[in-house]
Amino acid sequence: HNAGAYDDPRFTLVIDDGVNFVNQTAQTFDVIISDCTDPIGPGESLFTSAFYEGCKHCLNPGGIFVAQNGVSFLQQDEAVDSHRKLSHYFSDVSFYQAAIPTYYGGIMTFAWATDNEALRHLSSEIIQARFHKSNLKCRYYNPAIHAAAFALPQYLLDALSTVK
Repeated sequence: HNAGAYDDPRFTLVIDDGVNFVNQTAQTFDVIISDCTDPIGPGESLFTSAFYEGCKHCLNPGGIFVAQNGVSFLQQDEAVDSHRKLSHYFSDVSFYQAAIPTYYGGIMTFAWATDNEALRHLSSEIIQARFHKSNLKCRYYNPAIHAAAFALPQYLLDALSTVK
């Protein structure tokens, strides 16, 4: 269910190797979302420094990079590795979680990287106003979910505290 996203004139579908694309394109973006497979086999290249660096160069100032990082209860090493690598390119690296019932373990972790730390700390009033203005009809997302998503379980905070 894409709600007509593919019909939006701003949308362009590019089929290419992700690392190649971000390192070759002159295009820039406000947000890059990497919804790839786990970091094994063909998807492994989308968890490398070369990919993260390319994404950084493709982002407009203050842009946001997001990437899936597995189920932190089972795959904490993915978040730790992503944090370590992303910190070389972005001044604000964090994670958020969302319920993805079709994925084993149910609670997925997503990397969040930007040079604009203020974006991660927007007030509930700002988030509420933007959500209301968007006129989106969502079945899951709402401003309270947005804020709660950045609250991480202690085991993940402990694992991330080891990142140098």
